Amino acid sequence: MKIGINARFLAHPYTGIGQYTYNLLQALGKIDKDNEYFLFTPKLVDLQLPPNFHQTRLPEKEYKSASLRKAHWEHVLVPQEMKKHGINIAHFLYPANPRKKLGIPTVVTVHDVIPWVLSEYKKKMRSRIYNTYAKSALKKADHIITVSNFSKNELQKLIKIEDKDMSVIHLAPPFTTTSNMPPNLHLRRDYLIYVGGYDDRKNIPALMLAYQKFIANYYPLDLILVGAQDRDLEEYLTDEFCERVANTIPIKPKGHIVFTPNLLPDELNCLYKQAKALIHVSKYEGFNLPLVEAMSHNLPIVCADIPVNHEVTDESAFFIDPSSVDSIGIGIHEFLNNKKLQKELAEKSEKRSKDFSWEKTAEETLYVYNLFS
Repeated sequence: MKIGINARFLAHPYTGIGQYTYNLLQALGKIDKDNEYFLFTPKLVDLQLPPNFHQTRLPEKEYKSASLRKAHWEHVLVPQEMKKHGINIAHFLYPANPRKKLGIPTVVTVHDVIPWVLSEYKKKMRSRIYNTYAKSALKKADHIITVSNFSKNELQKLIKIEDKDMSVIHLAPPFTTTSNMPPNLHLRRDYLIYVGGYDDRKNIPALMLAYQKFIANYYPLDLILVGAQDRDLEEYLTDEFCERVANTIPIKPKGHIVFTPNLLPDELNCLYKQAKALIHVSKYEGFNLPLVEAMSHNLPIVCADIPVNHEVTDESAFFIDPSSVDSIGIGIHEFLNNKKLQKELAEKSEKRSKDFSWEKTAEETLYVYNLFS
């Protein structure tokens, strides 16, 4: 069986879909030696995969608009190339299948419904057009994979999909090597860590202000924001935190906020190992992979009290109200003052982490492919 995969995001390894693409392919390469895989990418990416995996470079057309180049590549060039190679099953690892059916079984992974339900993703006309098209095309898919029961329910509110045409397949912590690769950071204190994106729903300004108001002046504990460099977050560093107040009011924070560049998986792995806790106050997620990554290191988790976080952690986290600076700060403060809770959460993380692996994700994905063989 020839399986064609839109692997566009292999070229964007720091994104969530990029991580999903890379880790799923690595895991499929370990368990499936029978099927042939054809990976379509705009540019070649260095991958170590077995001989039954073939990477095909499919350059974008040189349109002036980046969004037009992307849409043309997804909806015209990839289907043409799949037909050329005689693909038996197509898998789009994000909502990018053509609205016109391909004539072969089509599987689409939908990580969340964020582009269709959150207003911040509807501001640009091009985004609205693209996402409207993508939503319409999803109705043409033969099977949809999604990453949580929460996302499944949200998707079924959005478009009519029967349970038999959907599979919930959880993600897992990324593959890493055993090498110890500390990031190039000057770490002088213990620290809390945040890993994730920086769009509005992630609630990072509120987290920064909460840390400065409730934590920095009372605990020798830094807050590391991974990938936060060049995100224009400096405006949320207060005068008190930066020691810029009048000399008559001496303020010297015990902890500081650290912005890092994007980190390689092994660098991030090293930070997780030494962190005191993962802090995650996003108001909306489809799965929330950093929680799974943290649990794989037996790390206590302090996260927003939203449905998907309960599902992913199976109640093995400390949940806080993400709606205000004060509720976030008080929640973190409460966590830091309860050593027994921290120990219990670390033990629960270790137990829950065993439920996630890329081998399991790959096996369940292969099961979906075999529905059409």
